[in-house]
Amino acid sequence: MEPIPAKPIFIVGSPRSGTSILTWCLGQHPNIIPLDESTGLGNLTIALAICYQTKMGLGGKSLWTALNVQKGEFFSGFGQTINELILRHNVDLERRRWQEAAGPSVSPERFVTEQSAKARWVDGTPEYSFHIYGLRQLFPDARFIHIVRDVTSVVQSMLNFHRLAGVKLVANEQEAYDYWYRAVSASLLAERAYGPRVVLRLRYSELVNRSEASLRAVLHFLGEPYAAECLIPLGERINSSNVPADFRLGDLGTAPEVIDRAMRLSAELETSPQPGEGSISAAQQLETEFNQRVQYVAALDSAYVKAHSEYVKARARAKRLAKEVENKRATIRDLRTRRQRHKLRGLLLPHGTNEETT
Repeated sequence: MEPIPAKPIFIVGSPRSGTSILTWCLGQHPNIIPLDESTGLGNLTIALAICYQTKMGLGGKSLWTALNVQKGEFFSGFGQTINELILRHNVDLERRRWQEAAGPSVSPERFVTEQSAKARWVDGTPEYSFHIYGLRQLFPDARFIHIVRDVTSVVQSMLNFHRLAGVKLVANEQEAYDYWYRAVSASLLAERAYGPRVVLRLRYSELVNRSEASLRAVLHFLGEPYAAECLIPLGERINSSNVPADFRLGDLGTAPEVIDRAMRLSAELETSPQPGEGSISAAQQLETEFNQRVQYVAALDSAYVKAHSEYVKARARAKRLAKEVENKRATIRDLRTRRQRHKLRGLLLPHGTNEETT
């Protein structure tokens, strides 16, 4: 069978902006598989970039450039494999569910292993807001949906996340404002870089208040037919932080400038439309930031390898020194013992009697 083209969907934006609910909505579609937050693909793109550029003993070239493997081909090859693994093992997962539901009386041969009818998958990992360039290298035909929610609601939800998950999402109010600002800014840069054919901006308020129209627009952007079942998850509060009615913001430890910049950007997003086309300069900025991150991680790896090598050498030297010290101690103990024997002989033997006559 011909491999199914990799056309994943990534929901990006700040945490607590509706990334999960939109993922579940799209996951009801007959052609889209919903995935839990994966988190690892962003780091994979950085690791692949390091691997691609690492020089071997081939005249200063990397293995891949020596083989004339282009960077895009290198990344997309891995992306296609990841896509096939997800689709293939989703079939295995569904087959196991069918077998468990049917019970042992039904022959396993009844459950076919042919390709699932679903050919795409959606991943709503907010952290991927900072990895859009790398993910697009991995999946050139990927589509991104930037879901935006007003910063006040997001910060309140972040600070009450422990009521839902039992753990804190952020340490304090300032961290919440800063996280929202950085994630939204990174997603906006991708909007400017790639344009509305690759990145779609969706307001959370529109998804909640005009659900059908919003999902129709999203599915049109994805090139998928409308499916009414995508509305089902919106019928109940899912993954809500349950912010208490009397909860108020106003931590005195939060820097006013951090709040101000987030509030200004949030207000701007309420009125400014998404750019109508991509920007070469913004795309170059995304690439530059990605390369800087790659170089930073590569430098950390190199520093770790160097430090570990020095540690191993130092430990070996320490062992040799310890052995030398132990040998010297043994020599001192031996000399001390011989000296004590000599003194003892001097006390026991008559004066002037040498050892040969005794």
